[in-house]
Amino acid sequence: MNINVAIADDQKLFRKGMAALIGSFAQMSMLFEAENGRELLELCEQATVKPDIIVLDLSMPELNGLETLKILKEKYPSIRVIILTVHEAENFILATIQAGANGYLAKNAEPEEVEQAIREVFKNDFYFTMPMLEIMRKGVVRKAQVLSLEQENKLTARETEVLGLICKQLSSSEIAEKLFLSNRTVEGHRNNLLLKTGSRNTAGLVLYALKHHLIDLEDFFS
Repeated sequence: MNINVAIADDQKLFRKGMAALIGSFAQMSMLFEAENGRELLELCEQATVKPDIIVLDLSMPELNGLETLKILKEKYPSIRVIILTVHEAENFILATIQAGANGYLAKNAEPEEVEQAIREVFKNDFYFTMPMLEIMRKGVVRKAQVLSLEQENKLTARETEVLGLICKQLSSSEIAEKLFLSNRTVEGHRNNLLLKTGSRNTAGLVLYALKHHLIDLEDFFS
């Protein structure tokens, strides 16, 4: 299946290089480029074929990445967004994930990681490296309040099990096979998890799992 990608970055040379790189990957098409958030939103509005994934710079003039992300998620909730930035501070990462970002890429990432991030976000709805997960974990632990018993127990045992497998990057069909459930049942659990945790997407579920100590970082790559 072909993956349609768009990019927004105000640094022209970098943007052109990324667009050429992404366009060279098998079964990926670069739909359009934008130099700021406002232009990106205009291009999305005009496009007959919408992007599956947008690679979005965080620091841009006119409309920055975070504000653009919020508007994108409101208007086009099915479009997945990978944040592209030099900022690896926890406040940037947590803010973008809470706003609906599906993944994070550092601007000095290797070409292989760019391809991996796009493919994993397309398949699993999220992509995080171990350093990013560690930053997220530290951030949510530092900000976490004492949990009430009601908050701790609001997920069923099955939902907690499904959440753990989601964090291990298993798809719904893989989870269904592992737990001897139907795809429809797994999707039902996934939807319940989103509702109960107040998460916008799978990346938000990962953040919730880290915050509530439902999974160890090592489990993501086991």
